[in-house]
Amino acid sequence: MKTKALSLKNRLLGSGGTVSGLLGGIGSLSNVCHSLCVSVVSLLAIFGITTQILPLMFLQTYQLYFWSAALVFTALSFYFFLKQKPAIARDRNLLLINAGLLLFGLPFTQVADFQEFFRFIGGSAAIAGVLLFLLEKRLQLVYRSASTIGEVQTMTSVDSTSIQLPRLTTQSLLFIIVVSGFLINQFLMYRMGIFGQMAPPISTTTTSAMKPLSRMKLTPFDVVLAKERMDKNNDGICDVCGMPIQQCIDSGQLDCNMGKNKDAIGILGSQHIHADFKVYINGQALDFAKPEYFMKSSFMHVDNNPNNKEDTSGVLHMHATKVPLWIFFRSLGMSLTKDSFTLTDGRVLKNENGNTLKFYLDGKKVDELEDYVFQELDKLLISYGPENDPDIQKQINSVTSLAKDHKK
Repeated sequence: MKTKALSLKNRLLGSGGTVSGLLGGIGSLSNVCHSLCVSVVSLLAIFGITTQILPLMFLQTYQLYFWSAALVFTALSFYFFLKQKPAIARDRNLLLINAGLLLFGLPFTQVADFQEFFRFIGGSAAIAGVLLFLLEKRLQLVYRSASTIGEVQTMTSVDSTSIQLPRLTTQSLLFIIVVSGFLINQFLMYRMGIFGQMAPPISTTTTSAMKPLSRMKLTPFDVVLAKERMDKNNDGICDVCGMPIQQCIDSGQLDCNMGKNKDAIGILGSQHIHADFKVYINGQALDFAKPEYFMKSSFMHVDNNPNNKEDTSGVLHMHATKVPLWIFFRSLGMSLTKDSFTLTDGRVLKNENGNTLKFYLDGKKVDELEDYVFQELDKLLISYGPENDPDIQKQINSVTSLAKDHKK
């Protein structure tokens, strides 16, 4: 009777550990799913494929609750596992998987800077748990006790000088898996050029068309603007997807691409197009071929071409989809609206005293260019001066056709 009661108790403890382990895994998987989806979106952007909506995105509003529930269930699973006599290997493996998923899906902004480290450790633990869960019985065939080796030697008449396989244990197997995963991870980071991204950017005179998209990063201006657009309450959490704002920034976003905003600026590297442009103030063309204007924003900028100053000053580079023109001017310390143009020296040019702002697209007058997203090989002109400026046609004709030389 006592034996039956003990057996029933062990079965209940085992079932409790299994159920709590499964529930813990489900809870932590929501964060893991989102992290993987963000990585997939970033990878697709390298090939020019952008997405605006991710499945199950609404769950991220409750990510902290899911993670907390997973932690509770994993703690219960650990408690039941300690009470089991003997311990059930299935529950041990589930516990390892859950612990790995919890580390992988940490939702706290305080550890955002170490997120990749926790993902690596958590992912390695979860993979090890899955392998043990699926293959443990087969792996046990590899284990060799001293007595087994002795029996094999007797049956096969192997001489004492023969080489014997070392004894493998669960601990040594896990160590091999973790070390192998680390080495594979380092190799992939090297092949993808991630180590180069960790180093400070090196000044260069080549155009951005010659730089691999995978090496592009947000400039300091971009980072400030991204936080302004995605984290309006400054709590370190993206207002759209609910993940740490740094994660959205690291994936190359000015606007979070996880929401339903069809006008969201695309992920950095989602496209690379060019347009010719000129800006005239009272008949004088602004010179953008100055170091203080180079690469202020990775999303839209002018590049330094030492062999052609006109190319440097007159060609705009856009490195994402749906980037409005105002971003370029703001990155330079200017401000462009329909009715005013603020220069870097603080002067504000308005429609007054017979002077007006005029905007031209491909030689045709338009109402504004502030929110315009230029297309490949567009010709843009912004002119401030007399309302009926007699030189306006000359200014239109002065817009270069150098953008086509950058077209791939």
